[in-house]
Amino acid sequence: MEEKKNIRELAIQYFEGRILRKDEKLLFAYVGQSEENRATFRQWEKEWIASGISDSGTIGEWEILQRKIRTQEAIIPMLTVSKFRSSVWRQVAAVAAIVILTIGGTIGIWQISSSLKPETYFVCETPYGEKSKVVLSDGTVVWLNAGSTLKYSNKFNTANRKVELNGEGYFEVTKKEGATFIVQTHGYDVVVKGTKFDVSAYADDPFISTTLLEGSVELNYKGTPVMMSPGESIRLNVETGKFVRTQVNASQSKAWAENRIEFDHITLKELVAKLSRQYDVNIRLESESIGDKTFRISLRNRETIGEVMTALQEIIPITIERIDKDIYIRE
Repeated sequence: MEEKKNIRELAIQYFEGRILRKDEKLLFAYVGQSEENRATFRQWEKEWIASGISDSGTIGEWEILQRKIRTQEAIIPMLTVSKFRSSVWRQVAAVAAIVILTIGGTIGIWQISSSLKPETYFVCETPYGEKSKVVLSDGTVVWLNAGSTLKYSNKFNTANRKVELNGEGYFEVTKKEGATFIVQTHGYDVVVKGTKFDVSAYADDPFISTTLLEGSVELNYKGTPVMMSPGESIRLNVETGKFVRTQVNASQSKAWAENRIEFDHITLKELVAKLSRQYDVNIRLESESIGDKTFRISLRNRETIGEVMTALQEIIPITIERIDKDIYIRE
């Protein structure tokens, strides 16, 4: 009984993303022993979601805490995905998959390599209107913007340090000698060793951009390396394959992760796309010409979309009409 109580304490630390490596191995050994243990682990996770969580980590305190947590679905190391039909879970490999859906908050992700014998993929999804912070097993921190996904296999931090990004992510990569960190997008790969940078690579955007805050990165485009220095932003036109390099205020690239809307030079069309994702609304421009207007904007992202639209009207001459989740912008 005492041993099981200790294991449950480790499970809580795991859900919080603060478990030590040696304790993580003990927990995963327990989970891998039997289907009964795996079911127990999943039950603990459900109770953790339902009741909330504190930093104290003691079982007694955990049982009485009732504060609301911001993570709708935490990490559940599913060994048999076929049992689940929820939209939260979907197969991303022919043999097995693990999918994680987060709504804000911070989650720590570690693999159960001994239990997941085939190659398995973790997918962290952030829906429109939300942001999330992910701590990978090598210590790298990733902030995911609205409408973004981060995917990687259970081989991460062992055979490789590769992740696949669709959307926008701000990365603070932990340096690890001899182990390059690679961010794969649909246009190019970002190769790093330890640095801070932002990548925006939404599948429906015509451009992919990378902005470097610290360190150095290399963009690998069709086998051709493109080196970057701090304070630079490189934008790829996906259709033409043309790169544009500019000097920027690099700190603005992570403004969204700090609940700010801050751009020295942005078109209305680009801003509308970003706001649509961040606030989960449909913003429509009534003409193409209005979308080409450029301006500077600096706002706190905690304002409502209505307040943001009002601020826009003070910057540029536009008319705004809102019907439920649809917003129409006219000259």
